[in-house]
Amino acid sequence: MRTVWFVGVSTGGSLVHRAMARWGPLLGGDVAVQGRDLPLAAPDRAYRELLDELRRDPHAVGAVVTSHKVALFRAAGDMFAGLDGVARACGEVNAVRRTPEGLVGLARDPVSVGQVVDRIWPAGSGDEVVCLGAGGTAVALGRHLLVRPRPPSLVFADRRPEAVAHLRAALGPGVTMRVGPGPWDQLVAGARPGALVVNATGMGKDTPGSPLAPAAAFPPEAVVWELNYRGDLPLLAQARAQHVRVHDGWSLFCQGWAAALAAVLDLDDDGLGDRFEQAARSLRPRP
Repeated sequence: MRTVWFVGVSTGGSLVHRAMARWGPLLGGDVAVQGRDLPLAAPDRAYRELLDELRRDPHAVGAVVTSHKVALFRAAGDMFAGLDGVARACGEVNAVRRTPEGLVGLARDPVSVGQVVDRIWPAGSGDEVVCLGAGGTAVALGRHLLVRPRPPSLVFADRRPEAVAHLRAALGPGVTMRVGPGPWDQLVAGARPGALVVNATGMGKDTPGSPLAPAAAFPPEAVVWELNYRGDLPLLAQARAQHVRVHDGWSLFCQGWAAALAAVLDLDDDGLGDRFEQAARSLRPRP
């Protein structure tokens, strides 16, 4: 039995523990997931201790990292025997492969995030994105959208100055940044018609509440993408109340795990995310 560590905030509530029974055959055999929870404000030593333990665990083949992708890279990037080019460019690691030479860190989020956003907001749908949150998934989203033939205007907001600084370093000067405590009502309401509004803050799952006030308005013909698939998800309720088209994080959950597990297990991930979605479709929470 191959064991993959799952590094997150509240891993016990994830559906991945049930989904792995269905995904295992698609990965060439049984794979067990072992949750490792760290708080969002974990000190640097916690990440270094985590990697040291992973490196010494003879049963673990690697790790999938969710909420701590940027923090892990920042605190312990020097502990990897190798890093792929995307991990270096984005300043994050979301898949760790254990090899005889040491740990290899990879960033697969731009692949999974790109696959999903191209389906829910294909090129030509609108010309502006407002992303609330500037963590690793926001970086991956921006990186993917900037290589479209006609990149949309990108606006990112976060309460953490260090997150905004990291995103600017990863994406360059051609994006707009806002730093402050929120809520971000005016930023969203003032977006152009057809804009994609993304909740990448973790609010609604990792922390309570919504990044918008209850009475916040969305722009005409907006598309709202809530990156969480579980939790109370108040932002989705707000958008539905205004008859805005919404998408939750279920597809990203499946596509993200497919891309990360393929990297950990050194497998071809072509079409694997779609097969993950199909295999786990009956487990999906009601959106």
